[in-house]
Amino acid sequence: MWKVLALLLLLYSCTPKFKETVYKRSNNDSIVFLQQGNPYPPLDEEGERYVYTISRKLQIPIPDRLEIRRFLAFYLRNKSYLERVLSRITLYDHIITPILQKYGLPEELKYLPVVESAYVPFAVSRAGAGGLWQFIPSTAKLYGLKINSEVDERFDIIKSTEAAARHIRDLYEKFGNWELVLAAYNCGAGCAERARGDFWNNKERLPLETRNYVPSFFAVLLLAKYPHKYGLEIEEKPARVNFTYVRERVGVREILRDLNLSLWEFRSLNPHIKGDYVPPGSYVYYLSYEMSYSRRRKE
Repeated sequence: MWKVLALLLLLYSCTPKFKETVYKRSNNDSIVFLQQGNPYPPLDEEGERYVYTISRKLQIPIPDRLEIRRFLAFYLRNKSYLERVLSRITLYDHIITPILQKYGLPEELKYLPVVESAYVPFAVSRAGAGGLWQFIPSTAKLYGLKINSEVDERFDIIKSTEAAARHIRDLYEKFGNWELVLAAYNCGAGCAERARGDFWNNKERLPLETRNYVPSFFAVLLLAKYPHKYGLEIEEKPARVNFTYVRERVGVREILRDLNLSLWEFRSLNPHIKGDYVPPGSYVYYLSYEMSYSRRRKE
């Protein structure tokens, strides 16, 4: 029972309704509230210069743009939400970061699911995109993710991260520019080409969602890398998501017995498994409480 309660706290007690994206679109699909009030975060001029100077040392440099500062202000007005989402990363960081490194990608890309799915692995958008990395079915299949009656690998943490890493690597090889890579990840490579090589000067040619998606990610990246500068407190979860690899077809009930899981725990952590059997070549995820972690401010 204690594991069920712990899982509830980890996955749901702080989880916002998924449809409430960081953009919080109104019916006319606008983000008018971002234009209201002071668009700058609560840092003095010296502090802003310091953060942006240091940020240029990242593998994905953060440009000093008004659009990004507006999203900084938005996230800081919703500080508790961002703290919860960034804290959720600690459940998966040990899985996702090594995969990004394997493909030679910047570690900072681990923050992309903050914008994509709020780090909710079973998230589904109104457009039918699914998982941490929000793959639509066509792109998922292009990168080898299975979607059938038994499994939907868009919701598999390892396999979807592998697919996302390959996809992002392909986009970078095509565009060689992180702003356009991010734009292409959101609206497609053909769509991003409308910016003609310069996102910031040609972004009006792109959809509204994409024009906001790129600065939103940069704002998240800046806040996640320097939380102390903005008064953010990131809490490490008291567990990690662990996994086991299934080589032969096995019943879910057998998995529950072997891993000492309830059915509810299994379904919550393994949304990629649709039925009563786990197909061969699948990963099964469960929570591990072997290490204890404390609440702390992170550099």
